[in-house]
Amino acid sequence: MDTGMGRRVFVGSVVAGLPLLASSSGRSFAQSGAAQTHVHSGVGVVDPVLDHIARQLAFIYSSMRQDPRGEHLRAFASQLRTLAVYSRRIDLDAQLTSALHDLIDRDGRDALLYREPDQDHLRAELKRYGLSIDNRMSAPSNLDHAQRNAALASLLRGGVTGGWERMAATLERGAPEVDRRVIGLVRVSRQITYDAAYWEGYCTELWSQYTEAQFLAGVICASAALPLAGVLFAAPCVAYQTAAMLLAFVYAANCLNVR
Repeated sequence: MDTGMGRRVFVGSVVAGLPLLASSSGRSFAQSGAAQTHVHSGVGVVDPVLDHIARQLAFIYSSMRQDPRGEHLRAFASQLRTLAVYSRRIDLDAQLTSALHDLIDRDGRDALLYREPDQDHLRAELKRYGLSIDNRMSAPSNLDHAQRNAALASLLRGGVTGGWERMAATLERGAPEVDRRVIGLVRVSRQITYDAAYWEGYCTELWSQYTEAQFLAGVICASAALPLAGVLFAAPCVAYQTAAMLLAFVYAANCLNVR
């Protein structure tokens, strides 16, 4: 079942909304005031570290939408790695998988496979972290039944930390291309000059990780809707949705001439 969109349709819907890639002159990310983002107290925020990392991811994503630079991808990847380390420390994977099993016991596995998060609730959560959903960056996943089942099985088996680490590695690989593009004002459709075979493989990986991340964001956010569980999983829900949107942005910005 194809509930989403293919690559070409996705790119066509995104590219009109992408900004120019601006010059890298000016303040670095470390100097841009990331540490000064306003923190709302927010009802139900229990873990200040998860909350802080989710806010940093939101800030970096918003900054990259305005002025894409390779350092944004590196900073985002660094936050994802920190999130993975901390999540292991507090055993977040075990808590999340327990909540998912509760959902499966209550509603059935197939219900979870095709469950989409409450968009109004998700928009409210993202807004609380300083983000708004760009529908072009958060289209429903186009994974088929077998792919959804495999992704869910992997999540139930290993939790979210492995996914964050894989996304971090992928984003770091894309940082040099973004650095190359920010020399002068160029549109994202500028021809890619790196080895074609490398970029074919990289863009395929980006698309694969985006579609899986978008699906898993819905699963994790569904867990956040559970009584009590949502107190803990609100920040991971926002973090995973933000990571999915960033993967979508990087794909559209770098892969227009690859596929």
